[in-house]
Amino acid sequence: MTQLTQEELQAIKDLQIKYNQTVFDLGSVEAQVIAINQRLKNLTNDKDGLVADLISIEKKENELIASYTEKYGQGAINPQTGEITSI
Repeated sequence: MTQLTQEELQAIKDLQIKYNQTVFDLGSVEAQVIAINQRLKNLTNDKDGLVADLISIEKKENELIASYTEKYGQGAINPQTGEITSI
């Protein structure tokens, strides 16, 4: 019966070890990618909520300005003092 030398057998074992380690590392990287993608999804959802809030705030601001303009006429408001300078 023909048999591999110890060096040849060790070369096969070394490749198996490297293969198994690479598969393990690939799985670890994939798990990290999944976690990052979930975090990105959460951040995107947070961003979408903040954008919606910003749009709502801008709408309320425009409505407030329109009501003040109707009441006081065109002018600039000093937000510190509440003083209105007519234009």
